[in-house]
Amino acid sequence: MKDNLFHIDKFISTSRKVAFLTFLVASILLLIFYFTEFNGMIYFSLLFTISALFINAYYFLKLILFFNEKVKRNQILLSLFMMLLNIPLGLLYLEIGLNIYSHSNPI
Repeated sequence: MKDNLFHIDKFISTSRKVAFLTFLVASILLLIFYFTEFNGMIYFSLLFTISALFINAYYFLKLILFFNEKVKRNQILLSLFMMLLNIPLGLLYLEIGLNIYSHSNPI
């Protein structure tokens, strides 16, 4: 039981890091694209978005499976909430990126 709780704690910590890092990398990619208007960045950003979606979905579903542990429910809920916050932010970043891309000059 104690090993299982340690594993859950480690997974919760990792899921929070994943949520934060995907937010941070997406923000950096958007800023790079905004300041450089390099059209190739949009393809890299799209690839990142798809891979981040799969990685975050894996951690999200795994946290839902760990939800039956009554001791760690509050921590799991906080991690799930942090991961869910990335969805509207990702959609906002996608909208901003596509708006910049549509108004950029082709080279």
